[in-house]
Amino acid sequence: MNILKKSIVLVLPFVFSLTSGIANAAFSDDYAVANWLKTLDGGSINTGGAPLFVSLVSSDVGSLLASNQDFTIAAVAESNISFDWNFLTSDINGSFYDPFGFLLNGNFTQLTTDGLFDPQSGTFTQHVNAGDVFGFRARATDSQLGFAVTRVSNFNVTAVPEPETYAMMLAGLGLIGFMSRRNSKQS
Repeated sequence: MNILKKSIVLVLPFVFSLTSGIANAAFSDDYAVANWLKTLDGGSINTGGAPLFVSLVSSDVGSLLASNQDFTIAAVAESNISFDWNFLTSDINGSFYDPFGFLLNGNFTQLTTDGLFDPQSGTFTQHVNAGDVFGFRARATDSQLGFAVTRVSNFNVTAVPEPETYAMMLAGLGLIGFMSRRNSKQS
């Protein structure tokens, strides 16, 4: 019975570590800010707060043209990502002219609510596949009369285990069951 207990103690942590997925907390490891692409058009992206947060600032260059400040990266593996965001605009027309949102393969999902002058914040979660390009966008629809600043924090990426991982887990549990049965027969 001692061999069985030792086997369980040694095998179970390994088996359960396989199912938890690889996690990247904050802007670090594969998702360190140096690995992201900045696409700027009159605004800015401040990575000085990384790995804890990054800030995107929409354009306010005085033109009537729309502009985007994009901060993007390709997903390393199939993952679930999540982050918190805090938004504040100085635009005299409110958040309608400076929306913030999430990008997935070039598609923009607005997270701010149009027409509000008060600070806004929220949490966003999205599933991405390996190779998907995702990130954040600070948009200015008119690039005048004020800008918006959005801070992205608590950025988290948790890899989704592949089917082979579950097969290994089941094999490990089967081995424990086999050893347990064999030991009970010998007793």
